[in-house]
Formats: sequence, C-alpha cells, structure tokens
Amino acid sequence: MLLIQIISTSAIASAVDKHQLVNELKKHIEEFYVLQQNIPAIMSHLTHFTQSEDFTKAKSASELLPILNTRLQAFDKHLGVSHKPNTQDAMEAKKAPYESWFTQLERKNFGFNRIEILPGNVGVMAFWGFANVTQESKRKVHAIMTLLSDVDSLIIDLRENGGGDAAMVQQISSYFLDKKTHLNSFYSRDTDQTSEYWTVAIEGKKRPSLPIYILTSNATFSAAEEFAYNFKHLGRAIIIGENTKGGANPWRFVDIGDDIHVAMPVAMAINPITNTNWEGKGVQPDHSITADKALEYAYKKALEQLALTQKNPHEMSDIKSALKQPVLK
Repeated sequence: MLLIQIISTSAIASAVDKHQLVNELKKHIEEFYVLQQNIPAIMSHLTHFTQSEDFTKAKSASELLPILNTRLQAFDKHLGVSHKPNTQDAMEAKKAPYESWFTQLERKNFGFNRIEILPGNVGVMAFWGFANVTQESKRKVHAIMTLLSDVDSLIIDLRENGGGDAAMVQQISSYFLDKKTHLNSFYSRDTDQTSEYWTVAIEGKKRPSLPIYILTSNATFSAAEEFAYNFKHLGRAIIIGENTKGGANPWRFVDIGDDIHVAMPVAMAINPITNTNWEGKGVQPDHSITADKALEYAYKKALEQLALTQKNPHEMSDIKSALKQPVLK
C-alpha cells in the first residue's frame, strides 16, 4: 500500500512539472516572441498538446523536451527548450580557452582571406565574417577597396561567411551604392523599436555601377545573408550558388525554470523593399549551382558580360584569352 502511494505521488508530481513547463513556455512566448502573428496558433497547439498521448506518455518534464521541440520547430526552427548547463559544466567551460567570433576575425585579417584580380580584370573578394566596425577594420576595408578600385567586375565570395556585425554590412555596402540607401531594419520585441540601417559615408572611390556577383552556399549565414539579400533586392548584384542557411531573426535564451531555458527569437530583420526577410527560407540565388562550382561559373559570367561591353581592344584580348580557360576553385 505504501509503495502504491509513493508511485502515485511521484506520478502526480511529474504531471504537475510537465504542465508547469508548458504553462511557463506559453507565458514567455507571449511576452518575448517576435513573430507575434504566430503566437495564437502556437498557444492553441500547446494547449492541445497537453491533452495528447505524447504528453501523457512522457514520464517527466525532461522527457517532454525533445517531443516539445519537435512541435515548436514546426512553427519556428529557432524555438527550442533545453536544459541549462549545470554549474560544474559552466565552471569547466570558463576554464577552457575561448576566443569569440569577433576576436578571431580581428586576429585573422578581419576575415578577409582572398583578394585577387583575375585575368580579364575581374576582382575576387572572399571573407568568412563581418568584423566589428573599428578604425582599424575600416582601414583594412579601405585598403582592400583601393586595391580593387579599378576592376571591371567583382565577385564577392560569401560561401564560407558565417555573419557578424550589421554595421560592417553597412560599411562594405557603401562602396557600391551611390546615393544614401536604406539597406535593412531590425525590429526588437523587447523595446518595441525598429532600428534602420543605411549606407554610411566612406573614404575612397565608390563603384555604384560596377557589375557584382555574390557567391553563396548553404553555410552562408546571418549578416552574410543580409548582405546578399539586400544587394539582390536592390538589383545591385547577381547571386550565384546555393540557397543560404536562413537566419534572419536574432534570438537569446530565456529562463523558464531553474534548469530549463528556451531559445527565443526576440527580433527580426525587415527589408525596406520586400517588407520581410530570409528567415527559414534563406536567400535564393539567381543562378542555382553547387557551391564548389560557383566561382568558376561566376567568373565565366563576368567575362561574358564584359565581352559585350568592353571597347578597349587590349582589354578585349585579355577577356577572350581568359574565356578560353576560366578554370577556378
């Protein structure tokens, strides 16, 4: 009889924990989640979920987490509940050597890993992240843009670019747009404010009519996606490669209990032309091709376009020569 009572009490406690978890999750989604138009559907789904067989069969709140995540991510791939790291794990993490994304960028040439002028006067600028905007990083960008200031066409390689600072998106974009241009906005649910990002004043030569080809892959993410998305919808570049990863809405962890937190999208990008963004969809290329072949394809396209417009016979000779063997990796 005593054993039966213990089991019964344990089962009741587990049921209370599960309901408490879902109720806390609903409360925090209503308070913080940025896509407010989706909230009623999520609330309704979570209410029905507590009456489901999956909910009943889960023996504890912890066992409920993976089932709950499957349900949440049908609405938003960034929504997810998980256990917070325990104290011991957190202490071990602090002891381990750690270098932030932006510190790595600063240490490694601000992310720029290939600057080249190919035969036919086609420039290539490849970088794997958008560094924080500082006096030093601005000088680096200015030096690179000076080196590329006389190319007849430019390939911007973002295939390995994982994102970074939106202010650096402004900085680089400003070299290729003549008039002051609204690039993007971010709405924050926390503040209920929208911040606009426009081109900025830059030193050096602007190239507002330079033909630009942007290379993407399924690893292109965040600020790199913003750059490609902005230039695509401004009609300022041709996007070549693969569909990008699809991360437009910044998120943070929100505690929903002593040991559980939820990854919560709390802000969203709003493009001034489309009035939406690339969240969950990625940036669709104008020319779809596997990432490993995108550079060669873009180079050939650039040369073909230059062949139609080039009037200098010496430059034309270089272009024709390059077109015979445009083999790149």
